[in-house]
Amino acid sequence: MDTNPSELVDVDVVALEMDSDTQQPAKRRKKKRSEVWNHFTTETVSSDTKKARCMHCNKSFAYMTANKCSGTSHLKRHIDFGICAKNGEINKLSQIKEETTSSPPKKSQISSPETKDVKPTSCRPKKRHIPSPDLPLDQDRCNLEMAKMIIMHDYPLHMVEHPGFVGFLQALSPQFTVASFDTIHDDCVAMFLSQKQKVLDFIGDIPGGVNLTVDLWSSKQSVGYAFVTGHFVDKDWNLIHRLLNVAVVASPDSDFALNQPVTACLSDWHLEGKISSIAVSQSLVNKTSIDNLRGFLSFRNQHVLNGQLLMGKCYARLLSSMAQDALTAEQLQEPIKKVRDSIKYVQTSEACGDRFDELKRLFPTPSPYKDLLIDNQTRWDTSYNMLLAACEHRQVFSCLETCHPEYKISISPEEWTKIESLCSCLKVLFEAGNALTGPNQLTTNDLYHEMTKLQLELSPTAMGEDPDVRNLAKSLREKFDQYWRGCFLVLAVAVVMDPRFKMHLIKFTFNKSYGADAEKWTKSVDDAVHDLYLNYSEQNLLDAYVDHGFSEIEVAQESHFHQDMAEDANTGNGQSGDETSPQVEETTESHQHERQLKAEKQNVVGLWEGLSEESQLTEEDQQHGDDSQADAMAEEDYPSFPVDVLLEEGSTLITIGESLSDFEMYMSDMKTELDQYLEENLIPRSEDFNVLSWWRVNSTNYPTLSKMAADLLSVPFSTVSPDSVFDTEVKQMDNYRTSLPGETLEALLCTKDWFKNGTL
Repeated sequence: MDTNPSELVDVDVVALEMDSDTQQPAKRRKKKRSEVWNHFTTETVSSDTKKARCMHCNKSFAYMTANKCSGTSHLKRHIDFGICAKNGEINKLSQIKEETTSSPPKKSQISSPETKDVKPTSCRPKKRHIPSPDLPLDQDRCNLEMAKMIIMHDYPLHMVEHPGFVGFLQALSPQFTVASFDTIHDDCVAMFLSQKQKVLDFIGDIPGGVNLTVDLWSSKQSVGYAFVTGHFVDKDWNLIHRLLNVAVVASPDSDFALNQPVTACLSDWHLEGKISSIAVSQSLVNKTSIDNLRGFLSFRNQHVLNGQLLMGKCYARLLSSMAQDALTAEQLQEPIKKVRDSIKYVQTSEACGDRFDELKRLFPTPSPYKDLLIDNQTRWDTSYNMLLAACEHRQVFSCLETCHPEYKISISPEEWTKIESLCSCLKVLFEAGNALTGPNQLTTNDLYHEMTKLQLELSPTAMGEDPDVRNLAKSLREKFDQYWRGCFLVLAVAVVMDPRFKMHLIKFTFNKSYGADAEKWTKSVDDAVHDLYLNYSEQNLLDAYVDHGFSEIEVAQESHFHQDMAEDANTGNGQSGDETSPQVEETTESHQHERQLKAEKQNVVGLWEGLSEESQLTEEDQQHGDDSQADAMAEEDYPSFPVDVLLEEGSTLITIGESLSDFEMYMSDMKTELDQYLEENLIPRSEDFNVLSWWRVNSTNYPTLSKMAADLLSVPFSTVSPDSVFDTEVKQMDNYRTSLPGETLEALLCTKDWFKNGTL
């Protein structure tokens, strides 16, 4: 009977283990579980010595001496790292066999005698999966993925023509044909149009209006670029913002610089009559160009809230302007320069840096991990962090003057005091700006809390007794108060839409801020809430009459009837049919757009008037029987309650009021809706409260008020992106982007924003 040598070794091992078990019955030998024993055997050299022998190269290794085990790490290295030459050859042959069997064999492939009986080892290093060359290549999908990559990472379109990139792709897949510039351009535009339709459908389903922000970028070619962003509440009551348009502005300093971008936005996204507010960054444009935008606001919002729904300043730009005023104050220039030069010297001199680190261990700081960094003067938050870190290392810098002779920058105690005073003011601005950089956009009521907090912290009493701090804070407070007067009403009305506070917080904060004048300011907010609500109620009434069931022909007939009536009214007032008011004779783009919006509303108003007339005739017939329609429409029968709607360019104001019982009933119900909300108890305050979620749940109880809340709570006050809040300069378009056609640039930038914020 033949005997396998390996079996003899196993018998010896078993015999040895049995002997050891007999001598030490209390101990039980552990079963060998390591994978190395698939490649090694053990052999006994002496009574207390064992060695491990490689089954492939027959090399022996220490394993056990005097009952002390050497472990298996050195055995694993022998196998895994290719030290065993024989095992390496076996691994290569096994890999070839595995790759051959992973795909259908070809007729030309013949198995090698050397690899026929070779079994793969289980302790090989892990290899990356190699795709089969027989898998088909999806050229179109590769092109679309490349277009998406270019859009998302701002790569130039011409990269498909770069030899290095082409060579890289050919190395990855020789079958892949690199797209041309025209092909990749068309793919990017097609992707833009596809995503745009999704955003367009999404905006069409929102419950309220859209708030716009317009941010203007500069360029080296003296051409501006307007970024128009829409902010709104979606049908699920989430606060959404999307970049809608990027338009080239040939003359940024023109009085009508912003009209064309806003006009394009209204047309592209069907937003005529749906704009609730517009916020503009007054960095490159003049005040006249901002005033000319008023014609693009819907009629119900042009003059409501004292016109504050058109904001000419960006809150983030205001904070940057205030910070720059503080950093460029004349009395602070020398101390700031010394701090900047000191940090620069510590960072660039190795000997000084080592000495500084030694001294820093002797003087622990409040923030031991705050590093000294030279500021980037295009971002004021870096300047604040630089000065703050320097103040915390004030003692270290003072000792450095005596311990390091080469350091000759002397900062006096008075200069350190000025730097600390500056940091006190910048801290307030930094915290206010930091609130705008979060991942989630703040609702308008949250912005009210942030702004009132800033206002109180800039007050003289909050700044302490230091005269330098108080004087600096005073100038900053004056600048903020000027901005506050232009927007506080919108913010305050938005706070009333927060069921945790309503009018109560307004009264509290105004009492602290305005003292004896608080009652006057509080009344202005209360009046604004009711006026704005009345405006929304009238709009709902118009929408209700449009949905009354009239056909398009009947609506057109009503429109013609009221056009004739408007002409008769003009004649009665001493105006001929050909005469127009001075306002009509203006030829500015904003007024032309205003006239267009008026004309679009004539059908709606005509229908409203016709239904009102129908209601009046019913009452007249019951009382007089044979009264005519003309008598019912006589001028003396018009009620005194005005509705702010113009029927025809140059016509008199048509009014409807007290004689309409259905109107009275409707308005009574609507007023009850507002009064009911204000009279109900406040909602308990909690950290996880979401005001938009509350309105989503209660929108059925407050159908009109919820629309008003959706528009107000989504009003934006910052026109810049979160990563630009601390910028001290206007964003500038790079040379590559300025070389692209306007349509291509808009497609790339808008699609990138949509991908970044998630497809709707």
